[in-house]
Amino acid sequence: MNSEHKARIAGSFGAVSDGYAGAAGLQRLVAGRLAGRITGLPPRPRVLEVGCGTGFLTKALRQDVADGRWVVSDIAPPMVANCRRELGAPEDILFLAMDAERPALAGGFDLVCANLVFQWFGDLESGIRKMAGLLGPGGRLAFSTLTAGTLEEWRLAHLALGLSPATPAYPDIGVFTSILKGVAVEEEEIVQTYESAHAFVAALKAIGAHTPAPGKRPLSAGTFRRVLRQLDGNAATAITYRVAYGIYTEGRR
Repeated sequence: MNSEHKARIAGSFGAVSDGYAGAAGLQRLVAGRLAGRITGLPPRPRVLEVGCGTGFLTKALRQDVADGRWVVSDIAPPMVANCRRELGAPEDILFLAMDAERPALAGGFDLVCANLVFQWFGDLESGIRKMAGLLGPGGRLAFSTLTAGTLEEWRLAHLALGLSPATPAYPDIGVFTSILKGVAVEEEEIVQTYESAHAFVAALKAIGAHTPAPGKRPLSAGTFRRVLRQLDGNAATAITYRVAYGIYTEGRR
C-alpha cells in the first residue's frame, strides 16, 4: 500500500475524530469483547495499542490493568488527540501518532493489541509479523479484525448490477493461523440494521471507514444511487459483519 493511500485513510479517520465516539457502535462493542479475552498479564505490563481511535479498547483494558506502562497510538493525529482527551491525559500513557505497519518503537511489550485495525493494512502478513515482533518473551498479541463475509449484502448489491465493490478484501480466518503459529482465533457474526441503505453508507462515513481499497475508484453518483436502491428493501437494511478475535503468545506453539 503506497503512502498516498495511507494518507487518505489517516485523513478520513482524522476528519471524523470529534464525532467518532458517538458513531462507532460496532467498534465499541467489539473492543469490549476483545478486552474480555485479554487476561493473565504480568504486574505493571508494558502495553502497546495500535489504531486506538478515541480509546474504546484502552478504556476497557484499564479497568483491569490500571497499573502499567502504556503506548497508545493511531495513524490519524486527530484521533490520538481525541483519545488523550477522552482518557484524561494520564501520565502513564505515551500517546503517539504512528502507522502500525511501520512501528517506530523498540520491542519488549507484554501486550500488543489492535481493535478492528488489521483490515486497513496494506500487507496483512507483514504487518501482523511486525506487531508480533514487538512482543517480549511470553508477550501477547491480541486483535480483532473483520473477515470474509463482512458487508456481504453490500457486495451482493454490487454484483447484481455487474459491479465490484470498492471495500477491502477481507481475509478468511485461516490466514491468521498460517501467519502466527499457535494463535487462538475465534469468529463471530454480528448483524446490524439500518433504516435504509443510505443510513448504512452515512454510518460508514461518520466513522471514516469509507476509503476505497487500493486500485478502486468511487462510483459515479448515478451508479451509486443504483446500488443503494438495489440494497434497499421493504424492511430495515441488515448488514453482516464477521469479526475474528485472536490471541497469540510469543514463544508458545
